[in-house]
Amino acid sequence: MAIAKISHIRLIGLRRDQNKIIDALTSRGLFEARATDCVGKARSGDDGLCRELKLKQGRISFALDFLKARHAAMAAMLDGNRRAVESGAASPIEFTLSDEKYSGGRMLITKADFSDAAAREYELMHVCDELQKISFSIADCQSRLNVIKSTVQAYAPFAAVPIELSRFNRADGIVMSLYHGKNVAPPNNALDDLSCAYEIRRGDGLLVITLCRACDADEADKRLSALGYAKCIFADDCTAQVKIDALHGERADIERRLFELTKNALAYEKHVGELRILYDVIELDVERAEAESKFVKTDSAFVLEGWLPESVAQASVQAVAELCPATFVQLLAPEERDDPPTLVVNNKVVAPYEDITNMYSPPKYGEIDPNPIMSVFYFLFFGIMVGDAAYGLILAVAGLIIGASKKFDTGFKRLALLVGMGGISAVIWGVIFGGNFSIDFGAKKVALWFNPLDQDGGPMTMLVLSIVLGCVQMVAGYLIKFVALCKEGKPFSAIFDAGSIIILFGALGCLAVNMFLLETPIFALTVAAIALAALGIGLILFFGGRNSKNIFGKALGGFKGLYGLINLLSDVLSYCRLFGLCLASCAIGLAFNTLGGILFDIPYVGYVIGVIILIPLHAFNLGIGVLSAYVHDARLQFLEFYGKFYEGGGRLFTPLGEKTKYIRYH
Repeated sequence: MAIAKISHIRLIGLRRDQNKIIDALTSRGLFEARATDCVGKARSGDDGLCRELKLKQGRISFALDFLKARHAAMAAMLDGNRRAVESGAASPIEFTLSDEKYSGGRMLITKADFSDAAAREYELMHVCDELQKISFSIADCQSRLNVIKSTVQAYAPFAAVPIELSRFNRADGIVMSLYHGKNVAPPNNALDDLSCAYEIRRGDGLLVITLCRACDADEADKRLSALGYAKCIFADDCTAQVKIDALHGERADIERRLFELTKNALAYEKHVGELRILYDVIELDVERAEAESKFVKTDSAFVLEGWLPESVAQASVQAVAELCPATFVQLLAPEERDDPPTLVVNNKVVAPYEDITNMYSPPKYGEIDPNPIMSVFYFLFFGIMVGDAAYGLILAVAGLIIGASKKFDTGFKRLALLVGMGGISAVIWGVIFGGNFSIDFGAKKVALWFNPLDQDGGPMTMLVLSIVLGCVQMVAGYLIKFVALCKEGKPFSAIFDAGSIIILFGALGCLAVNMFLLETPIFALTVAAIALAALGIGLILFFGGRNSKNIFGKALGGFKGLYGLINLLSDVLSYCRLFGLCLASCAIGLAFNTLGGILFDIPYVGYVIGVIILIPLHAFNLGIGVLSAYVHDARLQFLEFYGKFYEGGGRLFTPLGEKTKYIRYH
């Protein structure tokens, strides 16, 4: 359980053997390419192939997104038709929508499925082209529908006028005009001094029809415009309502056309799975093309460099040598100027906790892997924060079942296993605390040790337990720092920077034993605590500024180190969140049970109502408790634990063929 050693492979081979060599290295799924320095007239690989492959991926992505959109559009059409049929306004549409799912985790496939999709690339890309053609037709239809919608809205105010719109024009010195005002006052006497007659009609707002001499038409138009009326600009040889009906008919034809186009598009839904697989087939080609662009090439040879785990490096080199004997291969140890990737190897229990560390920062190559130790504390703290055996049992069963299932993606399964193991911890602590759905058992003692809500010292014991566990984790962090500094050849830094803090925690431990565990304090422990405290403070005071170049810096550095102990105290107090979250979860559950008890007292139906109410309430408490435990537990690891020794800043090992968007293998 550590960070695996990585070998740097440098290979010189013939161009004709390039694909064979890459296949041999990637077949194990443990080769990561790295850039090769150009030498002489050698040139790097061409990026044109990579761009071409990404264009193919873009076409596949468009096809999948288009099918998803058309699936949703057809569902909306069918729903609208169903409502219209219920109201008697339409006849039913005969079409059955597929049950294709466009969300969820990655598909579980075999290598044969992968090869089949790769072999059918030409056919599937033709499907993408056909869907693109359909999308153009649908876009034209939707554009025309938008035009019809805006045109209908423009004609709608004049629908109440039973006169052909072409008649509103100048004729023989007389002008008849039509105006519309949205929620404006009638013109009243605004046109009385003109040779003008007008009629007011009510429709969508107010309609004014004027009949004026040509010499007064412009003035009438100006006055009505000032009052907020807009003049009708249409001159169709029909009424506005007839025009609107014609537009509605055209819209119906286009909607039928849209339905047919959507139906034609959904006929290709049977290829959705294959298109997803093909996307990742091309993704593998993209990775290889990007890797090849890092190679240095001549007309007849190429130079490849990359990273291999040391455990498989020799076997990979041997496989390449047997396949292509003319190849020269070197295995080198990473140099200081290199930036080798980090491959963390842990057992199945610790592996899910790697995601917690990676959220903070992956470890650097050569750094101590913090996951085995961190996982123990994360496990313990998660259970304390949930603090209920019944809740823990639910989490453990659900998490472990999901984690063992093949239906879910790896990331989700690891998260489920993390929560499931946290549930096991919650069962253990729930037994210790006597927590079972926060039920109050009265005077009956069900706690193996103590109940955090017990008025007889329960909260104080919980607080002390939280601080003690926090101190233990912080000491573990400083011990790791001590070991790491010793490995780096810095024994004095290990003693003065980490050892001094460990000694102070030792003094604190002696005092805690005297104060909380012994009825009669032991004088020797008190003396030991004073001696350890004096030694730790002395080391900080006299050696805290040892790296400064002048005497004032050395003196001030020691006092600065003593001042830093205040931050250490605040770190210890951060572990009080264990106490707070445990009590909060228990108290909320107890409050819900009190409410349920009131409901249980209702005659006849009380227990039924109480159970119906309590189930969602406890589900809510469990959900909030799990979320809080996950977040706050991670915070304790990131700040209070990793802050003591962990550097991070590493880059995870990403071998060729690992990146997939839609698929995963059996």
